Order: sequence, then structure tokens, then C-alpha cells
Amino acid sequence: MTNDQIRERASTDNTCGESTHETCRPSLRIEDLPFDVLYTIASKLPPRDYARTSVLSTKWRSISSFCPRWTFADVLQCKCSTAYFCEHTGRLIHDVNKVLEKHRGKVVETFEVRINLVDNLIVPHINSWVAFAISSRTKNLTLDLKPKWQFWDYKDRYAFPFKLFDGGNIPRIEHMQLSFVSLNPSSQFRGFPYLRKLHLQVAHVGRNDLQHMLSHCCSIEWLCIDRCHLNDDLIVDGSLFRLLYLRVDYCELTKIEFHAVNLVTFEYHGSLIPINIRHSLKLQSACIRLDKAALNHAATSLLNGLPSVQNLTLRTSVQHLEKKWSLDSPLSFLCLRHLRLFMFILHKEADRVLYLVSVLRATPFLEKLEIHFYGTSLWLADVGPCRNEIGLCKYNYLKKICIIGFEAARGQLEFLLHIVENAPALEVVTVNRTEQSSKEIWSNGGRSAEWRMITYLLNKMLPPNLEIYIN
Repeated sequence: MTNDQIRERASTDNTCGESTHETCRPSLRIEDLPFDVLYTIASKLPPRDYARTSVLSTKWRSISSFCPRWTFADVLQCKCSTAYFCEHTGRLIHDVNKVLEKHRGKVVETFEVRINLVDNLIVPHINSWVAFAISSRTKNLTLDLKPKWQFWDYKDRYAFPFKLFDGGNIPRIEHMQLSFVSLNPSSQFRGFPYLRKLHLQVAHVGRNDLQHMLSHCCSIEWLCIDRCHLNDDLIVDGSLFRLLYLRVDYCELTKIEFHAVNLVTFEYHGSLIPINIRHSLKLQSACIRLDKAALNHAATSLLNGLPSVQNLTLRTSVQHLEKKWSLDSPLSFLCLRHLRLFMFILHKEADRVLYLVSVLRATPFLEKLEIHFYGTSLWLADVGPCRNEIGLCKYNYLKKICIIGFEAARGQLEFLLHIVENAPALEVVTVNRTEQSSKEIWSNGGRSAEWRMITYLLNKMLPPNLEIYIN
């Protein structure tokens, strides 16, 4: 076969291959799917990606315009004169009203208003925008009206127009964020039957009003209450049987009580107060961050209010350790499997580190323990009791222990050895220094030598059958 014949054969093969490839190319493309299927796909995308779909094709463009997602944000971040601010706000109002008028009667998937509420001039317009969202069957509603600068100086809040929801139209809202509002629902308020996620931030609301509102949100799954100062009990008697996530941040409360049988995650930041979610038998995770508390008192309070928690994180900014070997309660965390403690130890309480066993005695089925020491340096603090004073205490299910911020203080060492000697199922021991102490050690030759000696002694004292990680 000549070279010309070979080239001709190759050219023919390539041509056939291209023809075959084009023939095998699928004729059905994603934009050929039914309109409702395409909209379902697009509705799962983040807002920015959702907007970008309009450039794909004419059909995608019609989808993004059929159920748009709107965010009207005030970009004015700096302080300015009153005249300029009023002019800027007036332009924003005009632009928003112009857009809404153009799309009146159409479905709007997401409606967000993010603006500084520092003047009552805009309040009537916000009311009309909320009315538009209701009539447009909006699923995601956000009113973020918190001023950018020193919002705590502004006493007035936007009065959320519950009267707009008292009519015959049932609101379709599924996700709602309300910031810098006041909540005062009428007795005729029938709730948000489709609401699944609610975020309240810096809101003025009374105990009875909040209870009334939440009790009529039977489908709610996710709830966050942030800096809403009730100065009262937060009690919701109605059964929120679909609530899975609950977070309460820095609200001035005297008590928290929820009847949420399917609650999975609970987070609380603030002062030590009574917390009662005893009916939440499926509680998997609880993260508690307290401003100030005695460890014994805090653990006892949580034991009474969260007896079914499986994973507990407890952190206290200002902490006090009491000289007690057990908690002031006969109860135990029978479901607790993983415990994380963040211990802020003052130098004057370096002799009380070993009293941490008071918490462990209430965790008979604990499998993993993680303790973070921070605060005043405990480097080689030779004070406090010894482990032979504790008495009999077994941790039969404990498999892993991790101590972070280990500085070879007597209390830390005695605590570690007590655990190792009384945990027959123990498999892994991890001992880490804090970042700060590590820098001190490596910048100081004397401490580096001391740490090498401590590492050597720990490896000698700990049983050889354990996985030991010291660094």
C-alpha cells in the first residue's frame, strides 16, 4: 500500500469516526426537560448561580424571570449628612417600587431587604414590600434592618405587620429572617404553616408574643434566636415536634423550656440559667458556652435539663472549680458518649484541676473525652491533691482521651494517670501543648529539655498497650 493510499485510508477512518461520534451524541439536552423539572433544579442553586443560569439559553432565562430571587440592599455604609441619606434612601425606595410594579402578580422565590432602619420614612414602603412578598407567594423572606453603626443606640424597631397575614391568603413562607424588628402578633394570628426555618435577630418581643408566634409554627425545623432580650422565661408549651435545630445566643433570659421531642442539635451562648429540654430524647449534640459559672453548678444544671444528650461541649469564659469529688445530683448522663470541656484555669485555682473528675463520675458510658486547658500558664504547677484521694471510680467504656494545653501541672498529670488507671477499655491517649506554650518551649532551651524529659516519663508511666501521641 502506497503512502498516498495510507493517508487516504486514515482520512476516511477519521471522517467516519467524526460522523459516528456526531451520530452517537445524545439528542436530549438538559434544557429539553419539562419546565417544572428545570425550575426544581434551578431552585436548589445558590442565588448567584441561580442568576447565572439566565445566560445559558432562552429557556433558562425564562425560568430565572419566572421565579426571580431578589435582594434589595442598602450599599450606603458610611456616615453622611441627613440630607444626603434621605436622598439616597428615596432613590432606593423608587428603584424597589419600580421593580415590584413591573413584576406584580408573578411568583417571587426569594425576597430580601437589607437596609439600615435609622429613619421612619421607609416604614410604609417596607409594609408594602412585605405585602408584595405575600401576594407573590414568596418562600424565602429576609428583612435585615439592623443599622450598620451602633445599632444598640436605636430604640425603635420595625413593627412586623402581622395584620397582613390575618387575611384569607395563607403565607407560603418557608424560610424567614427578621432582624431589628418588633413582634406583636394579634390574637387572630394563625401562624406560618409552611415555615421551616426562622432566624430572629435583635428583635423586641415579649414572652407571651414569642410563645404565641412559635406555637403557631407547627412545621418549623430550624430556629435561631439571637440577642432578643426578653428579660423573662423563654417557654414554648406547644409541641414543636418537627424542630431539629435550636440556637439561643446572648438573649437576656431567666429560663429556657421547649417541648421538642425530635430535637437533634441545641446551642446556647449566655449566662447560666435553667434549661429544660428533657423531652428531647433524640438530642445528639449540645454546645453550651457560658459567660461565667462554677463547673460543678453548670454540669449539674445541664444534667437536669439535657439528660439525653449524646455529645456535649461545655465552655465557660470565667470559670470556677469547686473542691468536690462529685456533682450535687444523684443523676447521670446515661446517653453521653463524647464530652468536650474547655477549661479556663486561673492561676489561683491551679490546685483544683483534679476536681474535674466530679463531672466524669456522672458519665458512666462515656467513650471519648477531650479537654482543652487555656488561660493562665500552669507550667509545672506543683500544687493540688493526688489521685489516691479520689476513691473508687471506673470508666469502663472510655476509649479515647485527648488533653490539649498540657503543661505538666500536678493536677493535669494526676488527672491523666487517674483516667488511665481506671479505664480498662482505653485505646488512645493524646497529649498536646497549646500553641502559646509550644512557642515558649521552643524559644527557651531549658523548657525544651524539660518537655523532652516529661515526654520520656509519660511514655514510661503509661501502659505500653495504648496508642500514645505526645507533641
